[in-house]
Amino acid sequence: MRTPLVALLLVCSCGTVPSVDDGGAGGSAAGGNAAGGNAAGGNAAGGNAAGGNAAGGNAAGGNIAGGNAAGGNAAGGNAAGGNAAGGNAAGGNAAGGAAGGAPVGSRLVAFVGSGNGTITAWGVNVATGAMTALGPTAAGANPSFLAFDVPRSRLYAVNEGNPGQVAAFALGADAGLTLLNRVSSQGAGPAHVSVDPSGRWVMVANYTGGNVAVLPVRPGDGGLGPASDVQASGGQAHQILADATGHVAYVPCKAANYVAQYRFDADAGTLSPLAPATVATAAGAGPRHLALHPGGQWAFLINELDDTLTSLRVGADGRLTPVDTKSTLPAGFTGANTSAEVQVHPNGRFVFGSNRGHNSIVGFSIDQQTGALALVGHAPTGGNQPRHFDIDPSGQLMLVGNQGSGTVHALGINPTTGVLTPLGQRAMVNAPAFVGMTLLP
Repeated sequence: MRTPLVALLLVCSCGTVPSVDDGGAGGSAAGGNAAGGNAAGGNAAGGNAAGGNAAGGNAAGGNIAGGNAAGGNAAGGNAAGGNAAGGNAAGGNAAGGAAGGAPVGSRLVAFVGSGNGTITAWGVNVATGAMTALGPTAAGANPSFLAFDVPRSRLYAVNEGNPGQVAAFALGADAGLTLLNRVSSQGAGPAHVSVDPSGRWVMVANYTGGNVAVLPVRPGDGGLGPASDVQASGGQAHQILADATGHVAYVPCKAANYVAQYRFDADAGTLSPLAPATVATAAGAGPRHLALHPGGQWAFLINELDDTLTSLRVGADGRLTPVDTKSTLPAGFTGANTSAEVQVHPNGRFVFGSNRGHNSIVGFSIDQQTGALALVGHAPTGGNQPRHFDIDPSGQLMLVGNQGSGTVHALGINPTTGVLTPLGQRAMVNAPAFVGMTLLP
């Protein structure tokens, strides 16, 4: 069993037929590259939450997790100031422990990476899903995926293109972003970026380049240095995600039809293949993103091309073993579709995935003993081509970025049943490729 991370991320939408391929240089394909991850889960929101016990989390005050905090008030009797028990940072999967709602004075903010070269910030009402614009930041070419390190006041963004880059920003309490520097991603078409639990390393997956790189974080200002390691992980590397211990990293490779698995040396910033070095998926499945369970014993892989979601057992050494696979689509659906993002609910009981084409979020319950999946249902996302989505730290709210329709829609989450309910709230954003929520002090 591993010590879990604290995490955060977002949602997807409904609409028309998606593009079949998502990504490479420039991330131009509608339905785009690498959505997912989790902003906090897929993207390990590095380090220990200020004031809390969130290992690697984005929780200022250490209170992310399974509670239903409405406006900072724990609805559902979560112990105030509790410890965030497990979540997967960034991209992520928020914790499943007893946490007391948002810290006093904190606020929920969503950051959206867009195809027009900007990152926009939005104040979010967790109870209603209403979003209030806080302003855009010019972020370079196609900032299609972001990663947060709130305790250290940093945000990192890929610049998806050729040559690929990763940009480092100082993150203000007012949600303002100030560029620190920009470095090479060591490959074309970077599709995913994450922060390791220690906060000392940023990892990037290059979709077009088929490789991954580790970038050191400068100890002074949080900017980035040249890569400490580069690995040829496999065709169309779509994500790189460290586990809660910071000792293992996973890379779903869509064209290669496997998940590469590495041992990570957090002192040297280097990756070395585990044995076996890869975990195969079904032929033509197109593995895209992986999300980790708050308890650390399960992982969940969404497969873009055959529209399936697979649960995997995580061994004591970090190695993955497939357990169960289910379709992300309802029975009888015959339209075009590609799956995109996957996230685990903070309470660890449910996993969600997005469908671009059916334009829905699918939900499954998780058997905590076996890892088997059982369908909960499908919810419309309110827009077209939901590339990415995120769940707020309290587990009440999902925001879905509908890339094709240029909208972000809000869905309420029932933490007992896993049922999703559209809240009738939306924000207009140019081609949203990533949506991630985090608590700012």
